[in-house]
Amino acid sequence: FKWYDNEISMGIMKKKYLHEGEKPEDFIPRVCSIFSDEVKPKAEKVLNNADFLPAGRTLTGAGYKGTRKVSMSNCYILPNPEDNIESIFDTAKKIARISSYGGGTGLCIDNLRPKGSKVNNSAITSTGSVSFLPLFNTTGEIIGQHGRRAALMVALRCDHPDIEEFLQIKKNNVKLSSMNISIKFTDDFMRAVINNENVKLHFDSKQTGYIEKIINARDFFDDFCKTQWDMGDPGALFIDRINSYNLLDGYPEYHIDVTNPCSEIAANAYNSCNLGSINIYNMIDNKFTNEAKVNFDKLIETAKSAVDMLDEVLDYGRDMQPLEENKTCIDQWRYIGLGVFGLADAFVALRLRYGSANAIKVTKQIMGTILNAALEESSYLATKKGTFGMYDKAKTNQSKFLKNVEKELKAVGIEPTGVYAAYNNGLRNGGLLSVAPTGTISLFAGTFTGGVEPMFKIAYRRTTHSTEDDKKTFLVYSRGVHDLLVHHNIDPLKIDIDEIKEKFPFVVDTYDVDPMNRVGIQAAMQTFVDNAISSTVNLPHSATVEDIYKIYIKAWESHLKGITIFRDGCARGNILGVDFSNKKVVTPSYNSIIPAKRRGVARVDGSTYKQSSSCAKSMYVTVNKTKGGDIFEVFTNSSGGCQANVSTITRLVSLALRSGIKVDKI
Repeated sequence: FKWYDNEISMGIMKKKYLHEGEKPEDFIPRVCSIFSDEVKPKAEKVLNNADFLPAGRTLTGAGYKGTRKVSMSNCYILPNPEDNIESIFDTAKKIARISSYGGGTGLCIDNLRPKGSKVNNSAITSTGSVSFLPLFNTTGEIIGQHGRRAALMVALRCDHPDIEEFLQIKKNNVKLSSMNISIKFTDDFMRAVINNENVKLHFDSKQTGYIEKIINARDFFDDFCKTQWDMGDPGALFIDRINSYNLLDGYPEYHIDVTNPCSEIAANAYNSCNLGSINIYNMIDNKFTNEAKVNFDKLIETAKSAVDMLDEVLDYGRDMQPLEENKTCIDQWRYIGLGVFGLADAFVALRLRYGSANAIKVTKQIMGTILNAALEESSYLATKKGTFGMYDKAKTNQSKFLKNVEKELKAVGIEPTGVYAAYNNGLRNGGLLSVAPTGTISLFAGTFTGGVEPMFKIAYRRTTHSTEDDKKTFLVYSRGVHDLLVHHNIDPLKIDIDEIKEKFPFVVDTYDVDPMNRVGIQAAMQTFVDNAISSTVNLPHSATVEDIYKIYIKAWESHLKGITIFRDGCARGNILGVDFSNKKVVTPSYNSIIPAKRRGVARVDGSTYKQSSSCAKSMYVTVNKTKGGDIFEVFTNSSGGCQANVSTITRLVSLALRSGIKVDKI
């Protein structure tokens, strides 16, 4: 039995990872084919057991070298555009190139002059740094790969004069559908928030002269929390912590301005995410019993295998990078990002409540073990293959991160052998650990929880093609809970969620976890993560602005590098699927709906997508939207059979859209 031999995993594999004509049994051999003879057996072992999975871009890109323009990296960091039109549009060009390879992009706009400052052209005054966000967003929307829309992260420092406009941009209905935004808060600014002090916004350049503005830090942060409550954006990056706590913090030439779109790689310009994650659930022995424990020997072995694999992915993927600067960055810094998934499932297996003191203790032991093993293996590879290009022993040994980790490892009972190895032998990789959200690969590996996150839901409902006509659904449990029920001979289909929580108090979903304890788990993890952690605190609809304020302050005080908060049912969109509107449902009378007429709409804009079905190998689907962004109509042009059926379906879909029927219902 293969771990992917189930409907959900097989569906993901076929949709996202299999190459044309490839069979499922060929998937793992193809991925393993990119590794050296020494590493390949290790790769086969961890992949066949789903103990470790590289990120999706690696699973897709393996085997494409020399045949397709596909990157092995998920996301990229671009340098700040300079304060001139040439640099701004050169940045847009680089976003387009990265997007065409399937990558997302992070950048910041600190260097761009504020709104109203003088310019030496016919405009007289600048439209400001924020005005260029739609340009970058549109570039990401237009350029993508295989229906994969580019993801963007744009950040701005808290002391830039345009920061107030930046905060409100999404609330002001500027459409940035491909873009997350974050504010880079400094320690000085956060102290001013707590002390209710004024701060200076400022910008200085040869072209504009010195510009400054005084605002109250607490007032601005209150507005930030209100906007978060309403929109779920922007997020917060604690930029001083990002720069002062990483493996390269002893290198003055190494500077971080922003993260990738998902808040897990905080890196210098032209760096990229080379990710992979360990399945922590698979590291637990004697699951669900009083003897349940972490198999640290297996965890160490898996972590070392993962480092070997990710380091070789760098070499395989170097020539597949979209920009020459990306290749140079690999040579100089050799960043990898080893993370985790299945952590919340592992807590269930250990009979620990997510966020509890014991769960925090175990998190430190797990992440400390992974980091120590990764340092050991990267140091071993340095002696065997050489260090990263910019390695300097004195600078590495000045790392505040390494010095703190040495102390923290001892505190959780781990001899810091990896730190000593790094001091003595150097490192192959300038970055080692980062925790991604792992949404797809954790589901692919067997409905596990992702990254640092608690279970969002203990179970959710699905349907299949074989049952949808009968309107039948079935429950899909988070892996840890499903196995817990089976262990206790409980039929998962004959028990409800409340009964599970009552019978097993350590089983909790995201709304059962105190947000402060949620921050506590992330802080425990961040202690041993040299890079960053992708993290979203999901709050119920009833959460207040004050709740959000407390979470952000706690996050900064706990030395997190960043965090995002999303309140269910906020104005940005109810992505969590719960309706809190309390509006009375009005059932339309029979034969009463009249669709909007096509001739009443002066202009629609659309895109055409190439799709395929069992009877139409090449089917071109055009989706048109109104000026307001609503889907208005669908057309198809196909070759092969079923043309009458396809035509009928698309006409009915267009009719339904113009009648205001919900898209998910269609």
